[in-house]
Amino acid sequence: MNPQQFKMEIPWQFYSDEEDKLFDHCQVCGKYLLDEGTDYVVEKAIRSYEGHDFYSTAYEYAICLDCHQDIQKGMSEESMNNLQKYYNEIMAKKEQPLAIDLHHFDLNEWLSKCFFTGKRVDEMKEYQLVAQFSGKQMMLNMPPLVIGETVIEEMAGLLSDKTIDEMNDFRDRFLGPSPDIEELVFGKRLILI
Repeated sequence: MNPQQFKMEIPWQFYSDEEDKLFDHCQVCGKYLLDEGTDYVVEKAIRSYEGHDFYSTAYEYAICLDCHQDIQKGMSEESMNNLQKYYNEIMAKKEQPLAIDLHHFDLNEWLSKCFFTGKRVDEMKEYQLVAQFSGKQMMLNMPPLVIGETVIEEMAGLLSDKTIDEMNDFRDRFLGPSPDIEELVFGKRLILI
């Protein structure tokens, strides 16, 4: 299969909600992201408001793969092992592997439910969107993921104090201390995939 077929134009769900455009710089080092061959990750935390049919973005960021890997190196070995074991256990139970049938792929349907549990996002109070990109293309060989609130909570419970401190430091330095972020990610809530 042609490698180009494993990419697609960046969908609106992964645009910056704050700036209403593509993320164009790494949140950590400032590297320009939209050049062909520049690999990066976008993560967004989305929350709903009880009693309302309304969602907002609590935080969002883009980070180049070099910075992403540096941040992951700051995670404790205990946390990495716990998260890998958790991921392997979930994947062993899943009926559908981490793969996309490109001939029948419906991005809106794919992003309508938690990848791990199948729970629909319209039934959640919060969830995270994560995807990998190269320049102005979304990479589909590592499909975008919706991570539901239950999985976020379970993953947070697997993190060591050292890793929690690293994530809190990242939040404080690069995401800012807005009330929504404090409420959503205080303590163990920020999960860097």
